Amino acid sequence: MPELPDLEYILPRLREPLVGKQLEKIEIFEPVVYRNLTGLQDWNPELVTSVFRRGPFLVLELEQTHLVIHPMLAGRFAFNGKKKAATAIRFAFSDFYLDFIDDKKMGKVYRARKEQLDQIPGYKKQGVDLLSKEFTEEYFRKQAAKYRKQARVFLMDQSILSAIGNAYADEILFEAMIHPKTRMNQLTEEQILGLYRAIGIVLRESIRTIEEQKPELDQKYREHVKVRNRKDQPCPRCGSRIRRANVLGYDSFFCPTCQPDGGRGFVDWSSLEKRDGGS
Repeated sequence: MPELPDLEYILPRLREPLVGKQLEKIEIFEPVVYRNLTGLQDWNPELVTSVFRRGPFLVLELEQTHLVIHPMLAGRFAFNGKKKAATAIRFAFSDFYLDFIDDKKMGKVYRARKEQLDQIPGYKKQGVDLLSKEFTEEYFRKQAAKYRKQARVFLMDQSILSAIGNAYADEILFEAMIHPKTRMNQLTEEQILGLYRAIGIVLRESIRTIEEQKPELDQKYREHVKVRNRKDQPCPRCGSRIRRANVLGYDSFFCPTCQPDGGRGFVDWSSLEKRDGGS
């Protein structure tokens, strides 16, 4: 999905042209993507009063209702392009339009009144925003102390940390030099602090890199990642081959040398390296 650094790049590029403009109508090409909680069948033009992010959700606040967009795995945006086969929703303004495109049809666009926002799955249950001043070391340590599942699962628990997806969970764990299957209660105090700091480092650097590269809105920039989807490529830190593991049904990428399992016996990658002739 577009993750937090992607959404931080997208947000101002939606806010500038949309705020203060009247949304004349929406065209629904993929009904499975659209959820109307208002009960209103007709569309009355409404002014866009603000555009903001709540975790992985992008919100168009209108005069009477809200449009809450959850891009999920493949959702993306495009202005004034030719309608594509994957165009799910078109937001039509007087002199331009914005398309929400989703090849997988997994994303959702919710129309809701303000008092109905808590009916949107996951919307009200977001944890602390990782770019906010509320994301403190104290908060992080307190949440980590209560968690018993794997570190990667902890990072992706949006009810605690809002919001990290697959790609940046891998990058954060690589930065912190923690194996993705290590359980949170097995981490030392030093490792917990390192993990907290790694979140800030990876997110800030990724936001800056994406801003510098200026990809199109419908492109997901990932050239800067160090381990995600880089199986069998050399680790940029030590040269070992990047490996892939399954963590609760999700692919996770890591360096077996920089992120050792600490003798917990997940997989002995070192013996495989020797068997395969090294990296």
